[in-house]
Amino acid sequence: MQFLRVFIVLLLTLFSAPSIGLAAEGLSLSGGQQWLVFASKQDAREAVQLAEGFQGALQGTPYQDKMRVVRSENGWFGVVVGPVNFKNLQLARQQISIDLPEDAYLSHGRRYVETVWPAQNLHFGEFESQPRFSLELETLRIDAELITEQTDPNDEFSKNSKVRVVGWAEQAKIFSFETEPSYFPQYGQSVEVIRLANETEFPQVVIKRFTGGAHCCVEQQIITQNRNGTWVMVQGAVLDGGYGYSFEDLDGNGTLELVSADNSFFYLFAPYARSFAPLYVEKLNYDEITDVNLEPAYQPAFRKELAYLEELADSEKALWGENGFLAGWAATRARLGDGMEAVAQATEKSRGDQEDFRKYACPDGSPSSKCDYENAVALPFPVGLTVHLIERGYLPVH
Repeated sequence: MQFLRVFIVLLLTLFSAPSIGLAAEGLSLSGGQQWLVFASKQDAREAVQLAEGFQGALQGTPYQDKMRVVRSENGWFGVVVGPVNFKNLQLARQQISIDLPEDAYLSHGRRYVETVWPAQNLHFGEFESQPRFSLELETLRIDAELITEQTDPNDEFSKNSKVRVVGWAEQAKIFSFETEPSYFPQYGQSVEVIRLANETEFPQVVIKRFTGGAHCCVEQQIITQNRNGTWVMVQGAVLDGGYGYSFEDLDGNGTLELVSADNSFFYLFAPYARSFAPLYVEKLNYDEITDVNLEPAYQPAFRKELAYLEELADSEKALWGENGFLAGWAATRARLGDGMEAVAQATEKSRGDQEDFRKYACPDGSPSSKCDYENAVALPFPVGLTVHLIERGYLPVH
């Protein structure tokens, strides 16, 4: 299942039944080789989020590229590093550069079925512990560099940085791009080489830059080829949280989608911690990022989202009256063709408008962006929800 809670930043793989066995992927180890298991989680997204955190902490160590999430026969997801050759857990604690969880253990992985993160066609590098690095995937090699300039040595905020990425095919330089210089924190800047578009000759390069702030944001650029084979850098979404897109094969066709949450729901009908942002799916076609949320192939993903939401609300009954939850729940049902009924039920369940968290519109009915804030009108929750779902393409306009 996938969390829609906004304080859990998306990053998860949705799974179909595995088509290869244990031996095919080599997850069952023997002899001195074992997996060092950091944690086991029932929810894949929680496991992936933990793995990303541990991976960041292991940057610059021999284990930085050995972190993965594996699915076990019992449906649980293990956050593991390996293969490793530690004889016992005490030696592992001595040699791993970070504090291991108290319940960490070693396993031969006899019941591990498949690796679900990271994608096997993704190579990742982060600038936090190094100003430059190289990555290689298929026939593309890239050199990535973080270039920093500080105009006033006494003013931290005068320090601007930019990311330069140079691509090579064997000895031939095939592209060079730089991001716009701006102030960024010392952490959260990364480059990934990943195959997102099967139609291009080379894989893609994704630059992610965390802007800082309590709930914001990751700026993203994608270096790819257009239909003429020319290299271009396209602007991706600016997303809440610290991770940006996750890359998942939601429809099972072998091509990864760009998966995030619809950030327009944050703070709209509830405070941040009580907002629920629906799953949002896009696809890269050459140099075009396309909204594919309405395609039938993604219906199973939205059904899983809905099942999770309803299970969560059944265990936390108060959610059934909260507008932040009801908005995300109705939006998810709208993706499944049940939007108007969902709005009607959300209206019945709502405990009323929450002050300071309402949809606004201009007096003439146009979007609030078309008029001054002082002149905008606060809409009752049922009206505001309906308007927002129409504006965002969840409900058809008749």
